Amino acid sequence: MDPVTHAASGAVALLALPRRPLTAWAVPLAALVTASPDLDVLFCHTPLEFLLLHRGISHSFAGMPFFALALALCCWPLWRAATPGRWSFGRVWLLCCGLLLLHIWLDVVTTYGTMVFLPFSHYRVRLNSVYIIDLLLTVPLLWAVWRWRARRGLILLTLAWMFVYPGGGIGINAWHTAQCRERFQEEGRPVSRLHVLPDAFAPLFWRVIFEEGDTVRSQSLDALGRPRAPEDSYPATPLSLVDAMSRQSVACETYFQFAMLPVMDALRPEDAPPLIKDGAHKGALFYDLRFGSGLAFVRRLLAMRPNADIPFQLMVELAPGAVEAPPAASAPPRLEELRLRFSDSGRDSHWHAPVAPTPPSFWQWLVGLR
Repeated sequence: MDPVTHAASGAVALLALPRRPLTAWAVPLAALVTASPDLDVLFCHTPLEFLLLHRGISHSFAGMPFFALALALCCWPLWRAATPGRWSFGRVWLLCCGLLLLHIWLDVVTTYGTMVFLPFSHYRVRLNSVYIIDLLLTVPLLWAVWRWRARRGLILLTLAWMFVYPGGGIGINAWHTAQCRERFQEEGRPVSRLHVLPDAFAPLFWRVIFEEGDTVRSQSLDALGRPRAPEDSYPATPLSLVDAMSRQSVACETYFQFAMLPVMDALRPEDAPPLIKDGAHKGALFYDLRFGSGLAFVRRLLAMRPNADIPFQLMVELAPGAVEAPPAASAPPRLEELRLRFSDSGRDSHWHAPVAPTPPSFWQWLVGLR
C-alpha cells in the first residue's frame, strides 16, 4: 500500500478513539507511526536487499513489539508529564502496536507479498484483495481526516471501511477463483496454478493469471468474474531451471521466492552483458505479470511513469543449451552472470558473478537476510 494511505489510516485510527492526549502532535505522530515500517527501504541499497528487507522484519509479527517500543519512545509528547490527558508509556506502546498491525493489514491485502512470519519463515502473505493504489480506499480516509470535526460517526465508519472493503475483496477474489477453476475444468484445460488478482478500480476489474502446460496466461475479468478480453500468453519458466539457478545464486533463490508465476523471455540486446565470453552463451529475462493491468488506459498511465519498464527484472547469462531445454538432474545449467534491475526504484545490481546461497549468521537470520 502507498505511504499516503498508511499515514491516513493511522490518523483515522487515532481520531476514532474516544480520548487521546491533548497535544497537536497526536494525529501527526499516529500517521508517522503507521507509515514508519516502510522506512525499511532506506536500508535497501541493492535490488537483493530490497527483496530481502522491504516488507520484511519491520512488517513481521515477531518484530512488531520491539519496533513499537522504539516508536513509543519517539512519541514522547503523548506520554510526557506536561501533556494534558497524557497516556502512560505502556498505553502508548499498545497504540504503536495497534498502528503497526494496521499497516501490516493494509499490506497483506495487496499482491506484493509481506513476510509477516520473519525471522522464522520468508513466506510472503498476499491476500490479493486490493490494488497497490486504490482510490476507493484512500479517498474516504483522506476525506475523513479532513472532515473529522464534523461528525465522529464519520470517523468510525471510515475506520470500519478499512477492514470491510479489503475483506469484501478477499471474498470476491475467492468467488472469482472458484469460477475460473470451474470454467477451465469445463473446457478441459490442464491448468496447474491459478491466481486471481485485483486490477485498478477493483472490485470492478480483476485479472486471472494461470499456468497451462509450459505457458503462463493472463486474462482481464469484469466485476462478475467473466472474461472481458482475449488471453495473453507468455513462456513459463521451467521449475527445473528455477531450482538449478536457485542452487547457484542467492539472488535467483530470493527472486523466485518473490515472483508469482514468473515468465521467461529472450534477453534484450541492449541489456546483454558488456563482455560475452563466446557467442554460444544465452541470455534470458525473467519477470512477473502481477504488476500489470488488463485496462488499456491504466497501461498507458503506467507507461508514463519515470523510468517506465518491466518491474522487477532478473536477467541471466547461462551456459549453452540451458535456455532451449530443461536441464537434466545430472547436468544442471551453469549460471555465468546475472543482473537484478528494478526500474521504478532505480536499483540495479549490474552484471556480476553469482553468489551461492550460504547459511545465514544469527543476525542475518534475525532481520531476514540470507
